[in-house]
Amino acid sequence: EGTFDKDKLETWNLKLENVYNRGFWDGYYLGRKMGEWTEQYGSLATKRKVYVGKVTNYFSKLGVAEIKMETQELHVGDEFKIIGPTTGVYEDFISEIRVDLKPVEKTVKGEDCSIPVKEPVRRGDKVYRIVDSEIA
Repeated sequence: EGTFDKDKLETWNLKLENVYNRGFWDGYYLGRKMGEWTEQYGSLATKRKVYVGKVTNYFSKLGVAEIKMETQELHVGDEFKIIGPTTGVYEDFISEIRVDLKPVEKTVKGEDCSIPVKEPVRRGDKVYRIVDSEIA
């Protein structure tokens, strides 16, 4: 875009705080010299990803990913990421879950489920649920 303003800066800072794990200093992208190292120990990210399973199929005409649940639950409304070498990172919120073609509110470990996706994903891509970090 080539534009820069305070509103965009605040939005970018909030996004970065979700994932940046050592405290955040905006000097790097604002052209400032090196600041001090963080005084905090461990990750300061406000969100973390939890592995839940793998994509087993993608139906392009329907825009649906089939997922083998391997470790956790997924609920309608959960934030999730699908990550793969070709897919890259796809982020969204779960609007619907189906198990055996029937709509459900949640899916559990061991089930095969399907969820709508807006971009192509691939077999073998890893699926993560995004949860709030517990920062002490």
